[in-house]
Order: sequence, then C-alpha cells, then structure tokens
Amino acid sequence: MRRRPNPESEANIRRIDTKRRAKKQTHGFQVHFLRGDRVVTKMFSDSLYGGKEAARRAARKFKQATLRRLPRRKFVGLR
Repeated sequence: MRRRPNPESEANIRRIDTKRRAKKQTHGFQVHFLRGDRVVTKMFSDSLYGGKEAARRAARKFKQATLRRLPRRKFVGLR
C-alpha cells in the first residue's frame, strides 16, 4: 500500500488545512472522485460540521452514499 503524504487523508477523501498566515483559513475534508464522465467533489468544513472528527464522519458517509448510486469504476487498460 502506498503511503499518503498526509496521514489525515484516505482514499478519495483528503484533508485540507491552509497555512496560518493565509488571508482565509480553510480546514476540512474534501471528497473527490470520477466515475465515467461524472466528477463528484464536496467539501466538509470543520466549522460547519462541529469539528474535525464530525467533518470526517460526514465526508465518509457522503462518499459511501454517493458511490452506491454511481456505476462501478471501469478499468480500461492496455493488453
């Protein structure tokens, strides 16, 4: 298994934290994946979901629900 650069990230869910000196602060988890011609991206902010762990749980729940509705991933490779 490949090591992720950010240990807070998991498959299709990445942690986004801006630097302290940035004008706008962003802290949360982003769900992002492709299925066919569909792109799904949604941000789960720590402040809106009541903290880091609550935002992570909401992102996981959204990912699972969305993947159930979309068609399975098709691997097209060279043979």
